[in-house]
Amino acid sequence: MDEHGPSGVRDRFCDALAAGAHAADASPRLADRLCAACVGVLPFAGAGLSFGFRVDGRLPLGASDAVAATAERLQFTTGTGPCSTAQRTRSEVVVSEQEIGDRWPGYAARLREHTTYRSAVAVPVGGPLAGAVVLDLYSTRPDRPAAGLLEDVRTVAAVVGEELATVLGAGDRPALGLPDALQTAAVAARQQVWVAVGALAQRQGTDAAGALALLRGLAFAHDLDLETAADRVVRDELG
Repeated sequence: MDEHGPSGVRDRFCDALAAGAHAADASPRLADRLCAACVGVLPFAGAGLSFGFRVDGRLPLGASDAVAATAERLQFTTGTGPCSTAQRTRSEVVVSEQEIGDRWPGYAARLREHTTYRSAVAVPVGGPLAGAVVLDLYSTRPDRPAAGLLEDVRTVAAVVGEELATVLGAGDRPALGLPDALQTAAVAARQQVWVAVGALAQRQGTDAAGALALLRGLAFAHDLDLETAADRVVRDELG
């Protein structure tokens, strides 16, 4: 068996996923375990999964660790970044540190401030979720990954999509289209953003897009992520 070919990468990923499920510190969430397995078999420092359900609408499904979760929130706060672009275009995005800075300077500044990540790959997962779910992989290296590594990334992303598809139909109390298996505190916090958008729209007499822009402005002004800013708006502590 060629351990460096598509089948070898797939087998190593599946082995890592199975082993991770039995680890003492294993997350109960499949999406988190998928992200951890990505980092286990690919030379990236962090991984995240997110679900896009409308323009400017994205839910965090899972992350390999707290830093990767922060990187996702930073993208949502700024409304820019590789994952946002991959979800909007439904295509792969590969960016070096220089390219991140050139394309999304606001996101780049926050990424440097809050993480050690410098370059990234965002690729839609395989299977029926390809149009909605994106896998983010973050590297501490400044350059783009080599072409051979990108082939491995695509292979792993295909398996991730297959695995996620097995749980998306589970549960009988979906939240924003997601089943019980993917309901998390991070998703609940993200839902507060839309509650805050509604509140700001009513207060300011604007539409949802204008209210979201206002919320992002408040988050920037107070150096907050969008979820924290939203919570304060809902509590009448901000805006």
